[in-house]
Amino acid sequence: MTISITLILAACCLAAGWTGFRSRKALLVMDALAAILLFVTFVSIASAIARTMLRDTVFMTEIHAVLLNPVFIIGGAYLAIYTPARMAINVLRPSS
Repeated sequence: MTISITLILAACCLAAGWTGFRSRKALLVMDALAAILLFVTFVSIASAIARTMLRDTVFMTEIHAVLLNPVFIIGGAYLAIYTPARMAINVLRPSS
């Protein structure tokens, strides 16, 4: 199961990297989406931390609820594919 998930993520990274390398518009869309999802993911984490502190509960047991938040899962999944793809684009594109 882990191997198949790893292969799927690698294929997605390669596809995103190739798309961004070939098209400036696609790269702009990927960058904008990453910025939005990074913000949304951090807001999700911050709200979980604030909720934990306001309820005065044990931090280490309550904060794991953020892992079940669909916003965190979707944002994290996109960023996990976007980041290596963007790094590959930066390495492969000649500097000018």
